[in-house]
Amino acid sequence: MPTEFVFELWAKESFLLPKFTGYVARAIFLHIVKQVEPGVSAKLHEPDVMKPYSTMPLFFRSRKKDVKGYFLDPNYPCILKIRLLNDEYAQYVMRYLWKKSSVMIGRNELQILSVGVKGESYEELEDSFRPVEAFRIYFKTPTYLAAMGSGYYWLFPEPLKIFPNLMRLWNLYSTSKKYGKEEFEEYKKWLTGNLGVTQHKLETKMAEMGRKKAVGFVGWAAY
Repeated sequence: MPTEFVFELWAKESFLLPKFTGYVARAIFLHIVKQVEPGVSAKLHEPDVMKPYSTMPLFFRSRKKDVKGYFLDPNYPCILKIRLLNDEYAQYVMRYLWKKSSVMIGRNELQILSVGVKGESYEELEDSFRPVEAFRIYFKTPTYLAAMGSGYYWLFPEPLKIFPNLMRLWNLYSTSKKYGKEEFEEYKKWLTGNLGVTQHKLETKMAEMGRKKAVGFVGWAAY
């Protein structure tokens, strides 16, 4: 069952967070899993593997700005959102919460004041599907897409680079209907003929992730 956890975190004191906190949120989740099942956490670190989770950038109020990022204001909560695609990983989070009441960001401890949990079965998701004429996707943190057989990354949200993965993820984790190879090829053919970028406002930005740096695009695209 797809499940979303919303953590309300409180810091004891102000500390510096980077401009883009997507990788920080991901590191918190992987640390949670590692405390429960180290082997599973290591598997989630493997490159070029479908990931059964997503994390949102941390939402917090800043006390002041720095060239490297923002100083968190400890008088307000820091919100962490984790979304999981099956019950196994949700159980890891629950087992962690039975043992721990805080998370770490570097050397800084944040107390877990509350956790909201929301789940929806794949059957319920399938029943809620409705066609739309157009929609937008917002890329809030630098994003790049894999380019098979190349040493470079794809820096534009081309439909065929994004949407085929939706069916792959559904087949991997859904407890509902599975789609076969012929249906997958039909889906890709439909995407080619019916879905395109009609507008966009995008720019590339450098993101520093600890010692690692990467360039990705941010902004929005209308389909």
